[in-house]
Amino acid sequence: MRIAFVMADVGEARNGTALTCLRYAAELRRQGHEVRLVAHGAGPANTPDGSAFPVPKHEPFLPGAFAARQDFLFARPDTAVFAHAFRGVDVIHVFMPFELGRAALRWGRAHEVSVSAAFHVQPENVTYNAFLQGVRRAPDVTYALFRSWLYDRVRHVHCPSEMIADTLRAHGYRARLHVISNGVPDEFAPDPSARPFADDLFHVLTVGRLAPEKDQETLLRAVALSRHADRIQVHVAGAGGLERRLRAVGSTLPHPPDIAFRAHDDLIDLMRACDLYVHPSVADIEAMSCLEAVACGLVPVIARSDASAASQFALDERSVFPARDARALADRIDWWVEHPAELRAAGPAYAREGDRYRIAGCVEKFVRMEEQAAEDDRRAYAEAAARRD
Repeated sequence: MRIAFVMADVGEARNGTALTCLRYAAELRRQGHEVRLVAHGAGPANTPDGSAFPVPKHEPFLPGAFAARQDFLFARPDTAVFAHAFRGVDVIHVFMPFELGRAALRWGRAHEVSVSAAFHVQPENVTYNAFLQGVRRAPDVTYALFRSWLYDRVRHVHCPSEMIADTLRAHGYRARLHVISNGVPDEFAPDPSARPFADDLFHVLTVGRLAPEKDQETLLRAVALSRHADRIQVHVAGAGGLERRLRAVGSTLPHPPDIAFRAHDDLIDLMRACDLYVHPSVADIEAMSCLEAVACGLVPVIARSDASAASQFALDERSVFPARDARALADRIDWWVEHPAELRAAGPAYAREGDRYRIAGCVEKFVRMEEQAAEDDRRAYAEAAARRD
C-alpha cells in the first residue's frame, strides 16, 4: 500500500505519539509498503529520501504554551505540500485531530482520497495539563470536540487499547474502531548478559513525561512510606514541567531519585538493570513505556485507573494498586522487595506477555484496517458520484 502519515511533529517533540508514528512507518516500509510522512521535522534524520514532506511549525499562543510543556508542537497545513505528498496514495492516515489533521481530511475528501485516523490524544492529557482536572465535564467536552473536528468524518479509527475504544463508544463515536496495540519493537527484550547495578539497593524504574497525569509523585511518596526506603533507589526516566517539583518531593528520601531523560539504548539498559517497574499514571491510552518494560522482563506495579489502559499488562493483583494510593503502592513494593524468588520467577512470564504485542504483528493488523478504509471510501466516493450523475 501507499500510505501518507499526517503527524504534527516528529522533529523536536519526544512524545509517545511521534515515536509510534515513526515506528509504524519504519515497520510498514520493512514489510514492503510505501509511507510518506507529512509532519514538522520530517527529514533525513527520521524519514528515507523522497518520503519526507515537512510542514511549518504552528505556535498558537495559549494552546501552544501548554503543549510545549509536554513535548508537543502543532503544525501548520500547507496545501502545496499536501498535493505532492498525497498524490497517488491509497489512504491518508491522520494521527491527531488538530489543524494539520483536519486540513488533511478536507483535502482527502475534496480529492476523493481515502482517509483514516488514529486516537492517540487522550482528552484527560489535555485537561490535566490545562489544570482542569477538577472540572468534571471537561474531558466530556473535549471528547465531543475531537469527535466533531475529525472522528465523525472518517469511517475507520485505530484505537491502541480496548479501554479507549470503549470510552469512545460511550462518548458517541460512530466510526469503526480497530483495537490494535502501538506495538513494542524487538529490541525491548530480556538480555541474559545484562548487568544489574553493582550495589545492594533495590532499583525501581518509572518512565514517562513529567506531567500531572503521570503522577510520579505518588511513587516518591510511596517509597517514603516503604519499610525498605533506606535500600530503594528510584529512577524517573522522562522530561517535563514537573521536574523541579519531583526533585523537591524526592529530596527527603534516603536515596534521592535519579531524574533524567533517557535515550533509546540507555533506557533499554536501565530496564534490564532495574528490579521493579512502577507505572503510577492515571491517564494512558495504552502506556507504551509500561509495555516496553514488561517486554524486557521487568515486573510491573501498575496504577488501576478508569482513564488508563496500563493495568491490562498486569498478570495478577500483586502488580496493581489503586491509582494515587501511596500507601497501597508502598505495600506492593514492599511485597516484591521481600519476595525476591517470586520476583525472579515473574520476570519471564511478563516477558512472554510483552511478546504478544510485538510491532510486526500490530502493523499487519493496521494494514488490514487501511485496506478496509480505502475500500469503503472508494465505494462511498463512487456512490456519491453516481448520485450526482
